[in-house]
Amino acid sequence: MKKEQIVECDAPANSTEHAAEILLEDERVELKFPTGSTVLDIINRIEGLNFDAPCGGKGRCAKCKVKVTGDIFPSEDAEKEHLTEDEMAQDIHFACMTTANGNVEIDLRNTFKSAKILTEHTGYKFTVDPNIRKSFLMLEAPKLGDQRDDLQRLADALNIEKPVISKKLLQKLPGLIRQDDFQITAVVSGRQIIALEPGDTTDQHYGIAVDIGTTTVVAYLLDLKSGEIVDVVSDLNHQKSLGADVISRINYTIQNDDGLEQLRQKIVNELSQMANELVRKSNIRKKNIYTMVIVGNTTMTHLLCGLDPTNIAAAPFVPVVTDSISFPAPTFDIKLKPECIVTVIPCVSGYVGADIVSGILATRIYEQEDLSLLIDIGTNGEIVLGNKDGMLCCATAAGPAFEGAHISRGVGGISGAINKVYLEGGEVKYTTIDDQRPIGICGSAIIDIVALLQETGVMDHTGRLLEDKKDAAFQIIQIEGLPAAVIAKDDETDSGFDICFTQKDIREVQLAKGAIAAGVNTLLLDTGKTQDDIKNVYIAGGFGSFLSKESALAIGLLPAGLGDRIKVVGNAAGLGAIMSTLSAKELEQCQNIKKTVQYVELSSSAAFMDEYLKCMNFPEK
Repeated sequence: MKKEQIVECDAPANSTEHAAEILLEDERVELKFPTGSTVLDIINRIEGLNFDAPCGGKGRCAKCKVKVTGDIFPSEDAEKEHLTEDEMAQDIHFACMTTANGNVEIDLRNTFKSAKILTEHTGYKFTVDPNIRKSFLMLEAPKLGDQRDDLQRLADALNIEKPVISKKLLQKLPGLIRQDDFQITAVVSGRQIIALEPGDTTDQHYGIAVDIGTTTVVAYLLDLKSGEIVDVVSDLNHQKSLGADVISRINYTIQNDDGLEQLRQKIVNELSQMANELVRKSNIRKKNIYTMVIVGNTTMTHLLCGLDPTNIAAAPFVPVVTDSISFPAPTFDIKLKPECIVTVIPCVSGYVGADIVSGILATRIYEQEDLSLLIDIGTNGEIVLGNKDGMLCCATAAGPAFEGAHISRGVGGISGAINKVYLEGGEVKYTTIDDQRPIGICGSAIIDIVALLQETGVMDHTGRLLEDKKDAAFQIIQIEGLPAAVIAKDDETDSGFDICFTQKDIREVQLAKGAIAAGVNTLLLDTGKTQDDIKNVYIAGGFGSFLSKESALAIGLLPAGLGDRIKVVGNAAGLGAIMSTLSAKELEQCQNIKKTVQYVELSSSAAFMDEYLKCMNFPEK
C-alpha cells in the first residue's frame, strides 16, 4: 500500500488552486498549486527530492524530462527540437517549460537513479582531540568547610576560569550534579560548558563531518573518542533542481523573491535527513552528536547560512564573510540537539572556498619543503600552488561540463552512465556504472572520448571533428547540421536512441580544460616557477578521482610533463572536514591556512587571458 503525503501550498491572490498527483517509487504525493505554475515549480515543492534541472529552469539544458499528463501547456517549439517522436508519444515534457493550468499527474517513478559519489580519501594520522570535549568528573560533595557554589565546583574540576554557561543549563545544574552522587560528564568547548550528563557518558561522543559539493553531499559520522569513522552517507545535492552550478543558483536567488530561502531549506533539510540516516544505520542516539563541521565552496556555505551570495557573482566578487562561522544547530535549522555546535570552516575568497582550505589541510601542502600543486576538478576548478614558504590559489570558470551538465548526452555518475571509453580491436568500447544499459555519458568518459577522437584522427588539435575520416573507429553522423561521434548505438542504449558526442560538446570540454590548464600556467608565471619545479600534483574531488590520467594528459587538461608526479587523493575536502572535526588543532589550522594563502584573481590577469588562448587547443601530435 502506497504512502500518501499531502502538501499544502499557498496560492497567490486572485489565483485558482489545482491538484497535482506525483508518483514516486514507493509513495504517492498530492499537493495543491496555483494556476500558471510550471511542472518544475510543482516538483520543487516536494521536500527531499533531487530532481535534475541543471540550468535552474531557464529552458536551456533540455534535461528536465518528465512524464506528465493533465491540463498542461508545454513548449511545442522546444519539444519538437529536443524530444523524439517516441518521447512525445509517451507524454514526456520539459518540466521547466511546461505550465500546469489544471489538475496534473507527474510520474517520477523512473526518474531518479542512485549516484556513485566519492567518499573515500587517503587516510589521516594525528592526535584525536576534538574541539568539543567530554570529561567525566567525580566532584567532591559540598560540606561546611567547602561551600563553593555548584558552578565554581564544576569549573575547578574542569580547570576552567570564568566558565560560560547558558541560563537554561545553569538552572538545571544543581539537580544534574546531584543526580548520580556528584558524578557528572561535562561537554565543553573552550571555556563554554555546553551540556552536563549524570554519570560517565564519555563513550557516547560523536560528531559529523560534511562536505557540501555543488553536485554531491557527503556526511561522515565520527567517534570523537576513538577517532574512527563510524559510517558515511552521501547523496546528490538537492539544490541541483534549482541550478547545476553556483552561478545558476546565485541567479535563482536574484530572480526569485524567496529563492535564497528555497535553496537554504533544500540543503538544511538534506543535512537533517543525512543525520537521521547516520543515527538509524549506526544505532546511536542523536542527542550524543555534539558537533557538525562543514566544508563547501563559498556559494554553498553562503546558501547554507542564508547569506546573500549576489555579490559573489559580479566584480569585484565580494562574499558576505570568509571567516569561520559557528552557531548551535537550531540557528541553522538543522535537526540536531540544541547544544550541538555547527561550524563552517573558513573560505579564502568568493571562488576559493572552505573545501579548498580543507584540501590544503588534508594534503599538508602548507608544511612541505617541496613545491606542490593541488587541483580540484569539478563544477568549479580550484588550483593551489605552493609549499611551507607560501601558497597561491585561483579559481577558474571551468563550468559543469566535466560533471555532465552542458554536454548533450551528459549525466552525473549514476547507474547506467558510460564511465569509460576505450579502443579494442579498432572498435569503440565502453563500460557503464553498474553494468547497466547506457543512458548517457559521465565526466570520466567525456575526457576519454575527446582523447580518443584526437588519437584516431577524427578530431584535429583545434577541436574540429573531421567527417571525411571514413576509416576511423568512430562513426560520424549529423545532428542539427553539425557532426557528432556515435558512442553507443541505438540497439545498445536504454532509450533506444544513439548516444553521441557532438561538436558542441567538444567545445564545452575545450573551454573547461583550457581554463584549468591556463590557471596552472598563470600561477607558475606569478611565482616564477616552471613545471619542473613541481614535485607533487594532487588531484582531488569526485571527478578528478575517476578520470583516466592518460586521457587527461593527452588532451592537455593536466600538465604533460608531470604524469609521474600525479597523486589522486580522493575526497580531500571531506578528509579535511574529518580532521577538523576530530582535532581542535586541525580546525585552528584552517584559519591559519586562510590567512596564509594568497588569492589570484584571474579575471583581471592579462597573463591568464594569454594562457587561456594558448590552452584552448588540444596538444598537437
